[in-house]
Amino acid sequence: MKSSFVNDKTAFDEVSKGNLEAYRHLFDNHFSDLCNFLLLYLHNRKLAEEIALDIFAYIWEKRESIQIKNSFKGFLFAAAKNKAVSHYRKEQKGLFSSLPIEGLNLPEPDSSQQTLENEELRQIIDRAIESLPPKSRMIYQMAWEENLSQKEIAQKLGLSPKTVENHVGIALRKLRETLKPYHEQIFILWLTSTFLQ
Repeated sequence: MKSSFVNDKTAFDEVSKGNLEAYRHLFDNHFSDLCNFLLLYLHNRKLAEEIALDIFAYIWEKRESIQIKNSFKGFLFAAAKNKAVSHYRKEQKGLFSSLPIEGLNLPEPDSSQQTLENEELRQIIDRAIESLPPKSRMIYQMAWEENLSQKEIAQKLGLSPKTVENHVGIALRKLRETLKPYHEQIFILWLTSTFLQ
């Protein structure tokens, strides 16, 4: 059945009025991508799914007051990042202080040493992405660099959503294996680029 919502903004406008059909539309279109995005940082599918469900539950509970400034997907990923940071801070006691994100003693982004380390880490990440099987790499890049949903990728490539989901899983699994030794540094790099821009 074809959706009656032209885009996410239209759907979310309806959600704010209590429209369950619109809520289901957003859930169906974004839940899988949100789980995969969280999985990249949490390395635990069950936890990723639980947090994704929490985010969607929050959206429904606060539907009348939530303001989406840019895209709905951007809002979801920002919420996911905050949740991942919160979880990581609890799990890695001593790595972060009890201060809020704004007070974290992270390296200055303009430090020459930090810039060098960041460039090296980005090169490691880029090499890991380049080492993926061609189709998995292409799908990964479409998902994370072009911000396309799995449904959009499937339509563009003429594949089934399940095939796209399988390739995303392959990409994430291989990247986690390759980048495991650098996990903490990459997470700090991600925090630095996200919160100190």
